Amino acid sequence: MLRPMASSKATSCGLALTNPDGVAWQLVRNTKQLSTGQQAFKPGSGAMTGTSVSANVEATSLAYPMVLLALPTAAAAAARHRASYRSRRKCGLLRRLAVATPTEDAAPASIVGDPISAPPPAPPAPGRWVRIEGVPVLRPAAWVPERGVVHFIGGAFAGAAPHWTYRRLLNALAARGLWVIATPLATAFDHRRLAADAASAFERTYAVLLNSGVLSDSLPVHGIGHSMGALLQALAGAGAADTVAKAYCQRLRGQVLISFNAQSLSGAVPLWRELWTREELRPAIGRLAEQLEAAEDQQRLSSFAEISLDLANLLTRAVGLEGAASTLGGSDRVADLYAPLLGQLPPLLRDVSNGVEDFAPNATELEEQLVAGYRPDLPVLLVRFKSDPIDQTKELERILRTPAPDMDEMDGSPAASKKERKVEVLELGGTHISPNFNEPLDPLDGTDALERSALDAETPLDAALLRAGVELTVLADAVTQAVGAGSTVDDGIVSSSEATSLAMEEPSVAQDSLQRLILEGLLANEVRHPLDRRQTRALELVPGLGASVRQLVRPLEQAIYQENLSSSVQVNEEQYPELHKTLLRACSILNIPEVPEMYVRQNPVPNAYTLAIQGKRPFVVVHTALLDLMTDAETEAVIAHELGHLKCEHGTWLAAANVMLAGVSALPLNPRLLGPLLERLQEDLGTWQRAAELSCDRAALLVAQDPWVPLSVIAKLSGGASAKTGASALPRERLEAFLTQAEQFDKARTEASPVEAMLAAALRGGRPRTHPIPVLRARELKRWADSGQFQQLLDERGQALEVVAA
Repeated sequence: MLRPMASSKATSCGLALTNPDGVAWQLVRNTKQLSTGQQAFKPGSGAMTGTSVSANVEATSLAYPMVLLALPTAAAAAARHRASYRSRRKCGLLRRLAVATPTEDAAPASIVGDPISAPPPAPPAPGRWVRIEGVPVLRPAAWVPERGVVHFIGGAFAGAAPHWTYRRLLNALAARGLWVIATPLATAFDHRRLAADAASAFERTYAVLLNSGVLSDSLPVHGIGHSMGALLQALAGAGAADTVAKAYCQRLRGQVLISFNAQSLSGAVPLWRELWTREELRPAIGRLAEQLEAAEDQQRLSSFAEISLDLANLLTRAVGLEGAASTLGGSDRVADLYAPLLGQLPPLLRDVSNGVEDFAPNATELEEQLVAGYRPDLPVLLVRFKSDPIDQTKELERILRTPAPDMDEMDGSPAASKKERKVEVLELGGTHISPNFNEPLDPLDGTDALERSALDAETPLDAALLRAGVELTVLADAVTQAVGAGSTVDDGIVSSSEATSLAMEEPSVAQDSLQRLILEGLLANEVRHPLDRRQTRALELVPGLGASVRQLVRPLEQAIYQENLSSSVQVNEEQYPELHKTLLRACSILNIPEVPEMYVRQNPVPNAYTLAIQGKRPFVVVHTALLDLMTDAETEAVIAHELGHLKCEHGTWLAAANVMLAGVSALPLNPRLLGPLLERLQEDLGTWQRAAELSCDRAALLVAQDPWVPLSVIAKLSGGASAKTGASALPRERLEAFLTQAEQFDKARTEASPVEAMLAAALRGGRPRTHPIPVLRARELKRWADSGQFQQLLDERGQALEVVAA
């Protein structure tokens, strides 16, 4: 199974290596002992004690030379990557990638990956990339209505690992309810063969999914391609002169061709005619290809590359660079990303040495094949970007709008000659590589611009990153709309709109307690948002601040406790028994052994809060207005949110934030001496509190195990419901519309002038907010729900809930 984040553990394959690599493996073991023993390194915490700053710097200086050493070895191993699969299985690499040893009738050479032999693989988990028949597959999350299946083909070189090079776009499509089958293809000059290979790989993977029962054949299939992938999809839509491709063509319900590019070799490759096709250079190019393909001991080089990446990953995490380690990856990335990308070069050089003159088919042959063979009833959306100098969408539009000769002979109907191809053209902002946008993560904590924007903590670069993200979101929305619009056909197959309406009939409420999972052994760091960890570390670095805050707010704990005990109703088995059961159930799911006290307080403002300064007598307070507004499932999500503060140990800083945010001016302080200092502290605590709320939203999701429940809470508290409407769940359509406001907000911010941005900041200024912007907060929660991290947490920690039935 493919992992969106690489593990920092070294692979077991190093144990089987001989002396030279054994030394490297011993270095990995020594480094691991160093970081876990003497230096008390806590995996995932990003903190290390008992070591000096100079030792950290030294460890970092060791990591990156190993990375530079790993990349050339990965390139040398790439040419024989497929041939080394059998020996790699002994090392456990194939078990990590969830693919089996190739059979004798292996996949075509252009397919990057190997087919799986019997027995068939386990059904793919929702929201997590897996390989089936050597093809990466991403299944929509369980709570998203399935709208269709997309077969994606990427551009030249990037298409060898589309689940990495187009990761954000494909994840966005899955989040919108589309199954993604991303065929990895090695770049080649014969485009007909590539199109046939892509269709064949899709058909094999699609058949496995159908036979396993996880995929319904009622979902429409659409082909999507970018750049060279758009050309291959167009050939597949024309049948590609191959039996499998023709069957695949008939299965399609539509296509989306993005940034179509069909340039000749002389136009695509600089100095192609002047340099690469010269007779005297062909022998040298051929010898270079042979050297790359026949590098000595490919298996050892590949294993050393894997160990080098694991070592670099381990050392990078040891110095607290979690984001850099995630971007770098570990040994899994060699076979899954680096080798497929670098392994495309030797076959291309070999073809050049053999005298290749141009792509097949060339421009004239391509036009003839598309005019004659492209299905007249196949809807196609052509997408081009405003800043794309190599786009040839206009030429493709002209070809597809050309009437096909003898159309009546193609489908046996005289009326077919009156049909016109359904061609639609859409121009979006962006460049040729906009679909490849994968935002670089923050080297320290791995956050991205969307996460930072939820706290108003953007960096100067974030504006450009948000703009690129908006362009990608618009593209994903256009693809999803095209799939929905082109899915209804007159062949008895259920349309995607019908499938969606059936899914919408299910109530968007939390699952029954018997269907949910207890997260056994759940750790606080598994709940904390990365920005929460970052802001907490920043506060803890201030000398004496924690102790001072505890002394300042300690007297409040007893006073507030007495106030609630005297003026509120305590929740127990006699008073609010159902609410008490809800509290116990939420504590069980979050692995909180000490159940806090809970009080219901008469208040017309829907709210809830938590207090636990010294860890003594922690309690949760819920207002009556909130109970009136929320359903039982939503109330449980609110309680789980408040328990998140206890799980993540927010007590001290939360109490300090509540006091400081009440207003510095209300305190008897000298404004000239302490005012500026406390205002800065007030600002820092406000940023921390907003980050802490993101962690607590995750706790609410872990208890509900259905994102629509906590999303409904956020929407209701933002004005999505009132006491007059009663405590009813918000329809999913309204929640999806609420989420789209975040995209509109991003677009408005990226298009704002400096003056408009300054005025907007002023309107949001004044007293620091205690919670993130609601629409951005909702989007951040939904993003984590759709991530492989959330699903992996449920899979690894989840056990059947056996206590406290509702």
